[in-house]
Amino acid sequence: MTDLLKFESDLQTIQIIENYGSMSVSDGAMTYSERKKYISKVGYLYPERYEMLNQANDFKQLQTAVECTDYAEMLSTVKQAGAENEVESKGKTLGKSNIEFYQPY
Repeated sequence: MTDLLKFESDLQTIQIIENYGSMSVSDGAMTYSERKKYISKVGYLYPERYEMLNQANDFKQLQTAVECTDYAEMLSTVKQAGAENEVESKGKTLGKSNIEFYQPY
């Protein structure tokens, strides 16, 4: 059960950071200090990746923050905004990648 809670916590953190990066303040985006309250201190990404995640403001920085973790492969399949071709963009949304990443074997 602990593994599942940590996994869900990490996915929630990734989703919060992705949503924050895609919104502008005029759209009602959280400020940095507000967002920091919602970034989890429970999952596998904490404490090693916590500061890097707090500093991430876009998808590229998010990918860098989770480099060398199991989540890096999941994020590599996500369609990137502004990608010019199929090599740069795999065509999946973050939600679809999350679901496929956690398929039981």
